[in-house]
Amino acid sequence: MTFFYLVLVFVSLTYLSIGFFINKSNAKILLAGYNTMSRERRERFDIERYLRHFKTFFIRLSIYPLISWLACVYVLRFENALIVWAIGQNLPFVIFLCKHKQTKYLK
Repeated sequence: MTFFYLVLVFVSLTYLSIGFFINKSNAKILLAGYNTMSRERRERFDIERYLRHFKTFFIRLSIYPLISWLACVYVLRFENALIVWAIGQNLPFVIFLCKHKQTKYLK
């Protein structure tokens, strides 16, 4: 059980570090999709606008593992809470993808 809390802290710190350390200069290397765009398309892509949303999402996401874990463990037994929590960690990413698929970032 102690190991799980280390995982919880690790996941939260990973999300937080992604939110703080991804920027315009390293996005060409680190962002999937953006790093495979042609140079012309990358020039038309509004990376600054996208990064504002991306960084805000990941900084806010850093508290999600803890909040979702507390909600799960309050309602369910530990084993079931663990399964529901692990599956539930995908939900914010689905929401992010659906929301940003509709947003046009090309200039």
